[in-house]
Amino acid sequence: MLPLELNAFDDWLWNLTEEDLRELRLPTLQRAAVQAGVDLPQLTVLTVISDAEDPLQLFTSRATGVQAVKTSGHVGLIAAHLAGRDHVVAVWPAGDHVFHIASTPPLTDDAWKRVEEGWMNAAAPDLAPVILNRAEFEAIGDVLAEHGSIEVARMTARVLRDHSSYTRGWPSIPGQARPTHQDALRETESMIVRTITLDVAGVMRLQVRRSSGASFYSGSFHAFSSIVLQRLANAAKERRVMLADRDRAPREPVREVLSMSIDTLNLDDPTVRELLFETVAHVKGLQVATLHDNPYLHLLVTDFLNGTNFDVLVTDSHAVEIIPGLESSVGSLARVTDALGDALGMKDLQLLNVEEKISVEEFFGA
Repeated sequence: MLPLELNAFDDWLWNLTEEDLRELRLPTLQRAAVQAGVDLPQLTVLTVISDAEDPLQLFTSRATGVQAVKTSGHVGLIAAHLAGRDHVVAVWPAGDHVFHIASTPPLTDDAWKRVEEGWMNAAAPDLAPVILNRAEFEAIGDVLAEHGSIEVARMTARVLRDHSSYTRGWPSIPGQARPTHQDALRETESMIVRTITLDVAGVMRLQVRRSSGASFYSGSFHAFSSIVLQRLANAAKERRVMLADRDRAPREPVREVLSMSIDTLNLDDPTVRELLFETVAHVKGLQVATLHDNPYLHLLVTDFLNGTNFDVLVTDSHAVEIIPGLESSVGSLARVTDALGDALGMKDLQLLNVEEKISVEEFFGA
């Protein structure tokens, strides 16, 4: 391996002694760096759930650009050559099969896109992010507000009606308060918010993303870790519990469905049916067939990456139901619920009991 050309923070992190790396913890990362005379730069973080293996092993065996790996009980480090530069990507355990993936390139940097898109695609379906529902997204702002006055600097969203983009920024003007996160989010009732950049007075500046991610810009990283990253980890843990162990036995009636609530869905519009089909079909490794498309929509889905299967059913203008099949996996269900949630503006995702069990014959319209 050629000598690494790293920024000051990555160089410090990569060259920690085995003992120092073993003692390192994510909440105290900033303090450890400052004690070593190194400033903590901005960090971009993606929170993911793992279906089986450690992300470190998945990335090492499947991702491109990996140069070397170091591990301890609390963090795994990958030295990678991405977008023409050397970087360190850290993998921090955050609970049962939940991990934070963090690195210094900004969200829009090609190096981070290689991680969030290229590496995550390579690790699919064993590794997946989870899209936050609206309540989880808003709750992060609510908790931050308890630690200081909170102002929105910038927000991006997508209009659900026509899929156009929405971006709004609020400059900092002396003597003039910017909107709180609640004020800003009130403008987005018919949209799906993608990112929101917040200033928490005297504490930190950060960005939260709907796709279970966040960026730390400045201030107290300990507060960022204990509030924002902990909330992302909790949401990921809850989603994993919801999606795990959903296999059905052969000829077993449908007893549970994953129900995604949305504002509205007009199946009389053929473009809506096409959107649903294309959204699922564009997820890597999924093959989709239409069983019914009028008056309701029923898609049969197989994940050829791991052999799992499930059905997507729309009989109600305010809900999409995902019904796990004989073989099910957390990663496959997470990827399809994320894709549909992003396209349709998911308000919530719940595991619901079916009041009247649906037999196999009824389910397939026999």
